[in-house]
Amino acid sequence: MTIGFKSFKKLVSFLWLKIARLPMPGHWRYHLIKKAGVRFNLPSHDRKFVFIGDNVTFDSTHPEEIEIGNYVHITTGCILLTHYLDTSKVGVYWKIGHITIKDGAFIGANSIISKPVTIGEHSIVGSGSVVTKDIPPYEIWAGNPARFIKKINI
Repeated sequence: MTIGFKSFKKLVSFLWLKIARLPMPGHWRYHLIKKAGVRFNLPSHDRKFVFIGDNVTFDSTHPEEIEIGNYVHITTGCILLTHYLDTSKVGVYWKIGHITIKDGAFIGANSIISKPVTIGEHSIVGSGSVVTKDIPPYEIWAGNPARFIKKINI
């Protein structure tokens, strides 16, 4: 099996993402994933409040297109993909999208987040959901594809 990397930076990013999948407390993974290129919008004193569970897969081709806010919980087995297939053209064409997870969001186990999406503040994504659309703040979404369930009372 041959793995090709366009640059040394991409190789290093790929390696940090693989190391981040090793068993460790979820609030430690932040440091490794940040080195891989994922962007975090956190004050320096609040870094311990981002939780990334076991076996979370971040897109290794464009991790810099993923942005995570403060107090976010991404539970075990989630997949965040920034590239997706463009079906509007004949042939195989890939597009790159930006994933933004705002402050206080919760992503349930084994969820898949794909395409350019924004998950709003304090929103909840149910376990096993496939998110391909933006989720507004303070809402619960679940299913495949993810659908609106209810508003969160604040």
